Amino acid sequence: MEINIIIAVVIIAMVILVGLSDILVNPQAYLDVPSLLIVVGLSFASLLISSSFSKFKIFVKTGKMVVMPKKQMSPQDAIEELVRLAKISKSQGRVALNKEVETIKQPFLKFGVQLLTEKTGHSFIQATLANDIEEMENRHASVHSMYGNMASFGPIFGMVGTIVGLIQLLKGLSDASKIGPAMAVALITTLYGGAIAGLIFTPAKEKLKEMSEKEAYLKRLITQGILMIEKEEIPSKVEKFLKSFLQDNDKNAVKKVKK
Repeated sequence: MEINIIIAVVIIAMVILVGLSDILVNPQAYLDVPSLLIVVGLSFASLLISSSFSKFKIFVKTGKMVVMPKKQMSPQDAIEELVRLAKISKSQGRVALNKEVETIKQPFLKFGVQLLTEKTGHSFIQATLANDIEEMENRHASVHSMYGNMASFGPIFGMVGTIVGLIQLLKGLSDASKIGPAMAVALITTLYGGAIAGLIFTPAKEKLKEMSEKEAYLKRLITQGILMIEKEEIPSKVEKFLKSFLQDNDKNAVKKVKK
């Protein structure tokens, strides 16, 4: 789990302890199963209606990635690997890269090196890798929109629950025992809708967008490195060009590759 997630949980706990201490004194007042079902149940029902089941399964799987994201190759490590491959290609020929393919763990880099060894040509490699990135961004965007939809569904069904509670309240004015539960449904559903949107789905959407942007950035960097190797550029030129993708304080983190 990332440190920022832990810090966020601590901040939420502090807000509850200091600003919303009544929750700790009387937690039952803020727990209402019908209200939760109205907001969460109807939100997921709307999501299922608005998307295919295959996309819904992807939506569920990506939830884990928000809390425990997969470890990605850093841009610095990618540059080091590309410079190493450039040296092998320049000194031993592109055929020597065949032995390196199986040792490469990063899928996109491995795919690019495979295209190099197959000698498919500069324009084909460029178009193929660019298409891979574009399709990845399209897939990610569809998942981001689902999280955005859930963020908008929450407040909508929170208001629906409020209306349901008010209807129950008006119907039961003659019975004082029903006024309290009806008011709870009317108010707590709005609270649940806002909390689900503001604390779960909107942050998750932005987190996934950031992760997608980082992955696309890494793939574009790798693409440029692969294309320079294909053009048989000298390793020092490959290194200097790829370092231009980095911020100044990250450039020194790239280790020199031994000859």
